[in-house]
Amino acid sequence: MRARNPLCQFLVLFLVLANGHAQETFQLRDGDRVVFYGDSITEPRLYTAFVETYIVTRFPSLHISFRDSAWGGDRVTGGRGGPIDVRLQRDVIAHKPTVFAVMLGINDGYGLPYDVDLFKTFTSGYEHILDVLRHALPDTRVTVMQPSPYDDFTRPGAFPGGYNAVLVRYGAFLREFGQRNGLVVADLNSLLAAVLKEATTIDPTLAQRIGGDRTHPGHAGHLILAQSLLKAWNAPPLVSLAEIDLSQRQVVHQRNTSISDLTIARNISWTQLDRALPFPVELRDPAVALAVRCSDFMQALDQELLRITGLPATQYRLRIDGETVAHLSREQFATGINLALFDTPMKSQAGRVHELTRKRNEVQFGRWRQVEVALEDAPLSSKQAALDALDQLEEALWHEQNAAAQPKAHHYELIPD
Repeated sequence: MRARNPLCQFLVLFLVLANGHAQETFQLRDGDRVVFYGDSITEPRLYTAFVETYIVTRFPSLHISFRDSAWGGDRVTGGRGGPIDVRLQRDVIAHKPTVFAVMLGINDGYGLPYDVDLFKTFTSGYEHILDVLRHALPDTRVTVMQPSPYDDFTRPGAFPGGYNAVLVRYGAFLREFGQRNGLVVADLNSLLAAVLKEATTIDPTLAQRIGGDRTHPGHAGHLILAQSLLKAWNAPPLVSLAEIDLSQRQVVHQRNTSISDLTIARNISWTQLDRALPFPVELRDPAVALAVRCSDFMQALDQELLRITGLPATQYRLRIDGETVAHLSREQFATGINLALFDTPMKSQAGRVHELTRKRNEVQFGRWRQVEVALEDAPLSSKQAALDALDQLEEALWHEQNAAAQPKAHHYELIPD
């Protein structure tokens, strides 16, 4: 599934977005409280943080809170954090989520060939989880995530057919289970599996960094997991779209942005205020760059489009807020460029948002695991004060995170090279 950008493909995409092609409604709403639940794939707060940053930067006017309640080693029956009913009550229901996103399965098959009894435990366990949630929180919207792949692609499987084939079978049950119960189903297996397969044909060693330790995807693999969940939630690809036609001396298309102060002389300049930020993809990381190359991440989620036609010179330097972003040809501008691929002030701002996302997640995780649960039975008079202080710190970081995502106007210049 390699991402290719021939000129005609980009023009088709640009025109589709410019003409306002209808998108399905994004699943999350203002005021939602999202709880992620799962095992050691979800516990590190990697794909969940990517999802959170995407939502905060793409919808800066929405106020949505996120909580990662995953615990390494968990199965549908529970684990080190307690039996499933304890986990659900303490780590999910107590927080009254409006959206519950759950991924289990990697541990439920025990790394073995398909076993009918283990599969029955898995299916009945999911039924129990949904029954408990629907009884306690009947209005909560549930997303079931088909388990992420075991990496049988960059390295040979441990047994014929490989363990991922078992997880695919578990995922098939979840697809039917979700459809039967009116749930959102997110396939976190297929896309990453396809990326691993293609990446192995390009750079087998680097591909292993995407797959991580086979059970736990690497940083780049989590980016693809985030894409898969966001796709299930109907996440829109568009950050912004602007088209300037110099022959008409005007802006001919603008979506999710406002352009003002257009000046056309030897240098062309304007002010642009986008209503969203691009996703801060770390393309300098070779594994991330390979994962993006082998997927449609940028086309599917990160389209910050600029097109300028009628340029008289052959080569131009694009500057934003006085910083040189790229040297590009007249033909490239006429076709259209995706600014999300470049280091821009907007991408830097989104990177700061993501850093705040990570910090807020760390405070929340530390409060939960190191104080609330670890000292659950300790009769310490100062425990509640510590919990309250950490709640206040997390809330302050949440406000800072959302404030950092608010759009800013930027000054664009095109200067002939």
